[in-house]
Amino acid sequence: MAHMAGTSTTAVRLLNQPVVLVAALWLAACGKSTDNAHTSTDETPQAAEHSECPSTQLREARAPDVRPEHEDPNFWLADTPDADLDLLDADERSYLAARVAELPGGWRDPLGEAGGDPELIERELDERLEWLRGRVSAGKYVETAPGALERAAARVESAAPIEGPALRFVVDETSLWCVPTTEGLFSDPVDLDFDRNRCASLHPGELVRTLRRTPDGAWTYVDAGHSVGWVDQSTAPTLGPALDPAAAGERLGIDDTTPRLWLTEDIEELRAGSNFPLLGEDDERRTILVPGLAGPHERELPGTAPASAAALTFTRRAVFEQAFALLEQPYGWGGREGRRDCSRYLHDLFAQFGLRLPRNSAVQAQLGTRSVDLSELDEPAKREAIRAAAREGVVLLYMPGHIMLYLGHDGDHDYGISSLSEYLVPCPGGPDTVHRLDKVAVTTLELGRGSERRAFIERITRMAVFGPTPDSQP
Repeated sequence: MAHMAGTSTTAVRLLNQPVVLVAALWLAACGKSTDNAHTSTDETPQAAEHSECPSTQLREARAPDVRPEHEDPNFWLADTPDADLDLLDADERSYLAARVAELPGGWRDPLGEAGGDPELIERELDERLEWLRGRVSAGKYVETAPGALERAAARVESAAPIEGPALRFVVDETSLWCVPTTEGLFSDPVDLDFDRNRCASLHPGELVRTLRRTPDGAWTYVDAGHSVGWVDQSTAPTLGPALDPAAAGERLGIDDTTPRLWLTEDIEELRAGSNFPLLGEDDERRTILVPGLAGPHERELPGTAPASAAALTFTRRAVFEQAFALLEQPYGWGGREGRRDCSRYLHDLFAQFGLRLPRNSAVQAQLGTRSVDLSELDEPAKREAIRAAAREGVVLLYMPGHIMLYLGHDGDHDYGISSLSEYLVPCPGGPDTVHRLDKVAVTTLELGRGSERRAFIERITRMAVFGPTPDSQP
């Protein structure tokens, strides 16, 4: 669900990356595999006829071993004496910005030069198609409409480079499709909640660079910085008018000198983590500039709207409070219906602090002021490493296919918060039972213990720590 990244130097390096690695980065983030947060019941062993194990998925309001107080950020901050300490200084922020730009699948500035490299664009398009073709031919992905992938491939082949001004602002929440078709690609057996052709979603106000367009104008290939993919413009346009870089800066204030308003919760169709030029404010209202199909226009928000006149300071308290502000928000693979999956949840959370995260969970785990491989540690050592890191800063925990924000421990259990679909519970004499949460929720790292997928703590392979570097600590 993320694209190949960065500067021209990064692009050259990335062209030498194996196709499988790059394609996997495009299409993997918080989804369905043998080792992640979503699997259909039909993928588990079949129960004996006499089994009393549930034959259907069960909906849950709360995960096991989670009490109401665990859903309050103050519970986790109660014993943190430095909860209001700014964990990132200017040098550490600069390091994070450089790191996300150099990682494959990290960040590629739509205003930069690398994204317009015709050779790189062609390579990306070809590699993604070939990877998907391999999955379909191997029976790992099922087309809901036979031949849909090859019809999409023909559209890719016919799409021509866009000449002239190529920058546009996203006007409405927009699906970003991996290939130009709305027909689905699904793991077998099919679960309609998990369309592998959904690479990501775009929020209103995001800037994209348009790269290719099909002859009928129905599909546009765009680079959103965190992702590349196809936007369907056949029924309802969702991109504003084309602008050159100078006009984009002048008309929607993307330069550093324009005051901006940072949204700290969703406000109707505008999403937490987005920021817009601030034209004026008083006690009753704030006036911002938002993109429209005909160009930018003013919009008034209540003076009490959840927003900040600057990016939030990166303290434990602020990170936890904003993470819990999205508690119960619905889960959606690849931004389905405007919802968030695990990586978009963290992407939007960190954006409130002026920090760019990639769209892909595996790449997110390689960030932080340090990233630590936990794959060779046993459970006790892994727990101790995670708890020690949490004393230094804010910690993200990654397992293949899923990522979460670590909260702390209560008794013997460690806890995290994430946007996830489901978990498995073993059932004696039958298959594991699927329990659905489908939202941002607090869970223990014991979740899944004894099931075919194993407990979260067993599956965690890496952590990213956001905090002071050793030479900057007091």
